[in-house]
Formats: sequence, structure tokens, C-alpha cells
Amino acid sequence: MAHQPSTRITAILAFAATLLLSGCGGGAVATLLAEVGSGGTGAPIRAVLGVLTGFGSMIVDGMRRDDSRASYMSEENQGPALAMASTGMMLGHSLELSLDANDSITTVMVSPELVGTVTGVGTNNLTVLGTKVTVNKDTAVGPVTALVGYASPTAIQIGDRVAVYGLLKTDSLGVTSLQATLIAQKTSGTGVRLTGYITQYNATAGTFVIGNQTVTIGAAKLDPAGTSLSNGQLVTVWSNASPIGTAISANTIRIKGPTGSSGTLTLSGPISGYLSTASFKIRNTAVDAANATLLPSGATLSDNKYVVAVGKYDAATNKLTATSVTIYAPAAASAVELHGTILNLVSPSSFTVRGAVVDAGSATVSGGTLAQLSNGVFVNVLGAITNNQVKATTIQIVALNPLNAPSGAMLDLMGTITSYDSTNGRYTMTTSSGTVLSGTTTPSMFFANGTATNLTVGQAVNVRGTISNNALSTSVMSFTQMSATPMSGITYMEGVASNVTSTSFELNGITIQRNGVPIQGGGSGMMGSNGMMGGSRLNVSVQFTAGQYVATAITVMGG
Repeated sequence: MAHQPSTRITAILAFAATLLLSGCGGGAVATLLAEVGSGGTGAPIRAVLGVLTGFGSMIVDGMRRDDSRASYMSEENQGPALAMASTGMMLGHSLELSLDANDSITTVMVSPELVGTVTGVGTNNLTVLGTKVTVNKDTAVGPVTALVGYASPTAIQIGDRVAVYGLLKTDSLGVTSLQATLIAQKTSGTGVRLTGYITQYNATAGTFVIGNQTVTIGAAKLDPAGTSLSNGQLVTVWSNASPIGTAISANTIRIKGPTGSSGTLTLSGPISGYLSTASFKIRNTAVDAANATLLPSGATLSDNKYVVAVGKYDAATNKLTATSVTIYAPAAASAVELHGTILNLVSPSSFTVRGAVVDAGSATVSGGTLAQLSNGVFVNVLGAITNNQVKATTIQIVALNPLNAPSGAMLDLMGTITSYDSTNGRYTMTTSSGTVLSGTTTPSMFFANGTATNLTVGQAVNVRGTISNNALSTSVMSFTQMSATPMSGITYMEGVASNVTSTSFELNGITIQRNGVPIQGGGSGMMGSNGMMGGSRLNVSVQFTAGQYVATAITVMGG
């Protein structure tokens, strides 16, 4: 009798199938194949666990996969996952994915390990919900920690609300910590998320402990349904309420990892509990690599080494019998790979590619010169994460005109709508660089900072989609109050604020003087000073004067 897929994977695939019927899809590096259907005759399921290390399409632990038809979900802000736009993806995200028969991504699940308030800070570490979080700067032990809303780890303060993505590690004494792959400042929100190993499970009392936090199960939804909790399980707990001391009342509890399905599995993460090549763990899954090929040739295994293991997974024992184990330790200078169009360009030292902030001021350039970088230019970037940006070591100019970008490439473009036919969803736009292109909308696409009713002639937009035959199949359209063709000397930017003070803030790696400009949107109260704080997503127009970037307009965006 074939093993049945977990409730969560089945739900994700059902969600993806629904979206695929309307033109969209979803999916990262642990690939799990499980037979489904009567007698195991159904199509194999492919599921993935990994860390987002690049874009072009989507790159997870160094493996590039097509995400052109992917649908996206996130459980960062609540228990049950909700649909999200692909523009919300960030380097360092912890991902759970499903793939189709061609290994293209169909569904992406974004799942943080921690969401809550910082209660302690130290040198390259912090504490959230009793869990010690470490900042990683060494690619030999995993992806380097990325920051959003902070210019450096020293900016993190006690009392900040954060979402932390990362890799759980257990030391020789059994103490668990989280090696962060991404720390994002949250501007507002309620509820907490805690991930860790169950200890002191008490079925009678309906409680268990993670670290120093006591979790009350109560009427919490268990995922997969019918799950029996036990000591040693890796779970993620969501509570709609803030903890009372160290007591958390759960609303959702789900088992983390490739549960419920057997098949071929590719699993990435740091080694823990290493006893021998026949006995160690990756992401709480037992691994036997006694007969596996170790790569590169001559490699040895030990605790904390970041690896990608491939083999046969047995769900009943939660064990992977590996046929190969590869140590994934990319050169620090090229650990991040980006392929896409430039957006938000202020200078070669400040622009974005697929939402990642890039500093190419010292990069080696091919296919052109730094002076040719502008919005809409398609580039390939290799570099390293340094706090909240990618320091590029090389940049290749692939196409100066986005219409000449590789067929099927994902493009981010800013421009103004010049025509729109609501009967067939077709539109034309002129980009900020003067390129005229046509695009199509679909019922399943995302609208940000507005709705379909805002899609009118003259509206400034940022769009994301795939290019084919000079037409853009649009997956996300974001509306902006800024002009797509600003006046001479004015530059438009969009990004996440950090180092916010009463007189200045940082955006996309540059310091901007507020200049007394009123803050539009965002309100006050929880949003902080004049509606802006670290972690706020902004639309900003700036001009360079007297050696400084000075704001001429600032809008706080929703989300």
C-alpha cells in the first residue's frame, strides 16, 4: 500500500491546481516524490525544503528552477497560509515548495521560524521567544544572514518586532538555536510564531515545551490533521495572542519537515548530531550516507557543514538513505545569483534586481559599462549578501532593451499605462526608459496598492511578468502615486526603510534627507513617527543636491 501525502502537501497542491487553471502556479531544495492515488498509481508529488539564495527564475540553495507559473503563499503574519505576490519574495526566505513533472515550481510556501518581539541583543545574536538567534557571515555553514529594515545587526533593538527565517541547530548539550538566513523588521502586527522541538509533552495537561516557552494546545488546529504529538517532533506554533510571560496559547500547530510521504528526496541544511556517515541529521530528518557518494571528491562530513543530500526517504522512520551528499559552500563573493531587469536605479551603487538591493559600484562589468546601467536593462549579477544589500562582484549586461531579454525571463518594469482594454485584459505601457510594450492581465494576477479599477490610462505602475514575443504576461501590477517619468533631476525609488530618524532615513543603501517633506499614507500610532519606521515600504522621489539625496515626496505603502 502506497504512503499517502501529508495533508499540508495535498492542500498546497490542490491550491496550486486551482490557480493553474486560471493561469498561475508555485514551488524549492528538498524534492520529495510520493505516490498518490489508488494503489500508488497517481502522478508523483515533488515537494521541496530550502533557502532562497537567488533569482532567475528562483534559486534555492544554488539550484535554479523555473518559477514563471508559480503561485505563492505565506504564513508569516498568521496561522493559516495566505496567498502573496511574488514581489514579496526575499533572499533568505525559508521555503516549502511543490514541483511539477518537469521540476518547475508550482507552489511556494514562505514560512518563518520565528515571529515576535526581540527580548535580548548581543554581538551578532539576539533572542526572540526564548530562542537564541545567530547572525551568520560564513557561507561554509549556510546562507549568509540577510537583513530587511535594518542597515546592520547592531541596529536591532530590544522591543523590535521581527520575523526570522533560518536553520535550527542543536548543540552537544541539546540546546537549540536558530542560525538566521533572514531577519526582517515588522512595522506592526499581533501574534507570534515559534518553531522548535517538542519536549515535556503532557497529553493530560495538553501542554508541551519549546526552549523555555510552555505551549498550551487547547483547541489548536493540528496539521497534518489527526497528528499525534510527541517529544522530539519539530513543530511550528502560531498564536493569535502575545505570550503571557513564557506561556503561549496555540491556535495552529503543524509538523515541520517531509512528513507523511515516501519517495526520492533531496534535502538541504546543516548537519547536526553527527556520529558517522551512517548516522546524522538534516532538518530533523535522520540520514544514512554510509554508501553515498560524497562531493566534492575527498569531502568529509561533520556537524554544522551545510549539505545537499539525495536519496530514498522513508516516511515511517523519517529517514533518508542517501545516494549522494554534496557540501554546499559557495565562494563568498558569488554566493548570490540574480538575473533580471534593473529597477529603482539611483546610481551603479544603488538599484534593485528582482527586489534585491544591489551595489555594483566596484563590480567587474561585461557586455557594457557601468554607465549603461539604467532601469529596464537586463543583467546577470553575482555577489555576496552584506547586511541589507548584495555587493556585486560581477555584473553582465545582457540586454539594454527589456524587449531583447531572454525569452521567458521574468521582468520588473516601471512605466505609465497608455491603453487598456478591460474586455480582453490587454494593455500597453511606456517604460521609464521610453520602451513601449504590450502586456496581458489574468484573473489570478496580483494588484498591489490598489485594485483592477485603478488600471487606467495615465496610471504609473510597476509590473512583473514574463516576456515572450515582445509581450509581457503580467503576474503582479503595483500602482504608485509617483510619476513614472519624473521631472529632470528627480529620481524615483521604492524599497524598505532603515535607520529612520527625525531628519533622515536609508533606502536601498543610500541616506536620504527628509527635508520636512510630509509623509503620505501609513497613518500614525503603531506606524511610528509620521507613519514611517524601519521596515516601512516606501515610494520616494529624491533629487541630488549639495552632495546629498533629498526627498521631494515620500509615501508609505501598504505591505
